[in-house]
Amino acid sequence: MEWVIVDLETTGLDPERAEILEIGALRVRDEEVVAMFHTLVRPERPIPDEITRLTGLSDADVVGAPSEREALTRFASFAGDAPMAAHHWAFDRSFLRHRAARYGLSIEPGDGLCTLNLARILAPRLMSHRLEYLARRLRLGADTSHRALADAKTTHQLLLRLDEKARRLPPGVIELLAGLASLYSPLTASWFQRVAERVEAHQGLPLEERQGLYYTRPAPVPRTEDEVSDSAADRRGLDEIVKKAKDMLAPGGPLASWMQGFEARPGQLAMVEAVAQALAEGKHAMVEAGTGTGKSLAYLVPAALVAMTTGEPVVVSTHTLSLQDQIAERDFPLLRRIFGDDLRLVVQKGRNNYVCLRKVRSEARLSTMATPIDDIQGIMALLVWLTETPDGTRETLSKSSVGAGLWARVQSESESCINRRCPFFHPCYYFRTKQAAQAAHLIVTNHSLVMSDLASEHRVLPKYQHLVVDEAHHLEEQATNHLGFEVQSGGMAALAHRLVRDRGRAGVLAEIARMLEELHVGGRTLDLLEEGKEWVGALSAEVDAAFQAIAGYASQGQTEVRLDASWRKSDSFQAYREAMERAQSGVKRLQDLRQRLLELVKSLPSDDHVGRVVDGAGFLGSWLDGIARMQAVLEEAPDDVTWAEVQSAGTRVRVSLHRAPVDVARVLKQHLFDPMRSVILTSATLAVNGEFEFAIRKLGLKEHADRERVVARTVPSPFAMDKQARLFVPSDIPDIAAAPVEEAAIWLTASISRLAEASRGRMLVLFTSHALLRETARIAREALAERGLSLLAQDVDGSRAAMLEAFRAHPESVMFGAQTFWEGIDLPGDQLTSLVIVRLPFAPPTHPVTAARLERLEASGQNAFRALSLPEAVVRFRQGVGRLIRTQHDRGVIVVFDKRIVTQRYGSMFWKSIPGLRPIVLPERDLVGEVRKFLQAAPASSEHVARASLSP
Repeated sequence: MEWVIVDLETTGLDPERAEILEIGALRVRDEEVVAMFHTLVRPERPIPDEITRLTGLSDADVVGAPSEREALTRFASFAGDAPMAAHHWAFDRSFLRHRAARYGLSIEPGDGLCTLNLARILAPRLMSHRLEYLARRLRLGADTSHRALADAKTTHQLLLRLDEKARRLPPGVIELLAGLASLYSPLTASWFQRVAERVEAHQGLPLEERQGLYYTRPAPVPRTEDEVSDSAADRRGLDEIVKKAKDMLAPGGPLASWMQGFEARPGQLAMVEAVAQALAEGKHAMVEAGTGTGKSLAYLVPAALVAMTTGEPVVVSTHTLSLQDQIAERDFPLLRRIFGDDLRLVVQKGRNNYVCLRKVRSEARLSTMATPIDDIQGIMALLVWLTETPDGTRETLSKSSVGAGLWARVQSESESCINRRCPFFHPCYYFRTKQAAQAAHLIVTNHSLVMSDLASEHRVLPKYQHLVVDEAHHLEEQATNHLGFEVQSGGMAALAHRLVRDRGRAGVLAEIARMLEELHVGGRTLDLLEEGKEWVGALSAEVDAAFQAIAGYASQGQTEVRLDASWRKSDSFQAYREAMERAQSGVKRLQDLRQRLLELVKSLPSDDHVGRVVDGAGFLGSWLDGIARMQAVLEEAPDDVTWAEVQSAGTRVRVSLHRAPVDVARVLKQHLFDPMRSVILTSATLAVNGEFEFAIRKLGLKEHADRERVVARTVPSPFAMDKQARLFVPSDIPDIAAAPVEEAAIWLTASISRLAEASRGRMLVLFTSHALLRETARIAREALAERGLSLLAQDVDGSRAAMLEAFRAHPESVMFGAQTFWEGIDLPGDQLTSLVIVRLPFAPPTHPVTAARLERLEASGQNAFRALSLPEAVVRFRQGVGRLIRTQHDRGVIVVFDKRIVTQRYGSMFWKSIPGLRPIVLPERDLVGEVRKFLQAAPASSEHVARASLSP
């Protein structure tokens, strides 16, 4: 087969306005390059500066180049009638077509092979599918300089690698991919058919096949009946837990013999003693341990000892997926070396994180030429991913391969589960995990699932009495989010559209009606379905009217509004109540329809019919649950805070309703700390001024602490901050908060640019305001580029994961982040040497939850600022500073652009919370010199190289 692989560099993204700047192409026959084409193009308008920075091409480079007409004519002669391929075929095709038409040239590229889409399908676990990322990630040995011929060569190498990957898939999967590809691209379908002719033996995890669907084989679940004995007798062994745990982590212990380069750390030993003591004595514990302490092993070792001694599982909860992965992939293999293969660990996530095999099969079967191309390609990616994923969770699947809309249709849900009638019940990823969790010693999960377990009266996780909460500073936030509720106007509209669309001719209810007619099932059920379609339309209008009534209550530009006593006296509340009252008769009829559908399931002839009806009943139930929550907003709840968030998106207004408990401490005490035998809370940031009083009070542990049922410990830090870091505060900084955003951004740009030049990038700038971040990024991008530095800005330059990957690959960069960037970022060595904190991270007092808690504190006679705002900001500040020093060999500088840290009496609480740091106050011009001097004295660290694989 012969291809022409093409790549274009252009002066912009719009083919109507931008011009082609460079064309590179390869003629490939049977995988070999037989001819090459390259030309620069002389555009009619000057090359934009950003394009020059990206490609290195300036106006001087193209002075003698052919015109766009001449270049396209020559390219047309080179390409002939051969089918074309490109990494972003839609982009290149659009430019070739539009620019050729401008000159009356007969270049009409139609169907083409897109390696971007192929990579999304065949490498669905890679987080990005940009050409430069793939070249680096897969070590293609290619030049990624944003030049046309180099990119065409890289695309050729990528196509060969994708061909290799496809040939190792099961023939049945390749056949399915070819069939789905034929729905949108005959050329792509023929590529898969050609792959099928040269298929190789499958490589990877063992697979099963059922009803044409291939998926990773379930691992056998061990039998545990013989292991469970009288736990009261087993608990006598807890007396020795503290000694055993310390011995395992001590010099010359089992860990030292298995772990190369292991060094016993005082902090780790102190922590393991505190955790083991709490677990053995049935107490709660609060342990602060910073990065480098080795805290995960310090709680996993005693947790494993307790679980294996008593036969009762220990649940370990984290906030971030990265920590879950670290425990499962790095720590657990080490634990099994110490404890033996009998030790069992399971990572359990929320149900919606798991894929439903039945739904994937259904989506693949029901796809037609009318199915959106993105969805078809997403289904193809799912078919490949199922042959690779060990656990079927969303986190192992790239969002660029499968979008949120498609995932919502294939995720596992209790509402649409047909349980044992499902042909995929045994291999179901969700039930695999639940079954394995019943037999596990250690169950690793997240704070969200622990809160869901509390809210459902412990029906989500296996029964447990011991809980370890890592990253415990997030516990209050997660309790706030999950012990209340949220209803989004967009989500409700999407569910209604799913149920009924095209005036009742399409949607889930119409599909069920047609299916029942084919089965000759009529009578009352069909009547209810027809009536239900009308009620869904009517209720949708009332739901929308209720949301719009709330949107009208928000002032111009207001994004958050409390729905308190004042709202209940307003016209907005009256309109909202009337809309919800009008909806109630329809709600009753739709509840009857849902019940009828669930009863109908018993008489349907096949699992496929059952699944389609249960899906419909599930979607209807979810929608009705949302309406019930909207109805609940009408009821006063003195212990909760209710608010709405309003966002304008073009001509549309999106509204979300929220309700959350004001006093999380009371709920956590009642449902978590009182019934649990032992809860271990650990984090790098729990204490304020070296004391745990703030965390104990806000998390509901005060009564337990008064009864001496809380073990509190701060373990020694392995870092010497006085030697490894410097904290600078410019003495001549303006009041950024008081200045208009545009003025503040101009000042920040000048200062950040000078600091970034001194550190040669490797800088993270933490903002508390998204508006200031965006404006500073807009101005700073060019200023940094003039110094040879790149800018990566949150909300502008991709996801956090993509930004971090780019930052690691291009260290001479500056990264702007807010909120999520204050924690969970690990850039050791010289990857990050400068940290800028624009403002001290006080939570906005106007946020409804914060405002309600401040009001309650003031009403009780307390100083709300001292009791809540200040300690929360100190904890957040410590998290931000914690991004900089990650190992005992790191060195770096912290620059705080907020003089309150040295001018306000409370300011010392921030820097005193980090032992060894003292602020150095200098005029900015002198400060830059001190930063350069300190960093130049730091030894260079080795680079971190990413692995190369299509299946990470």
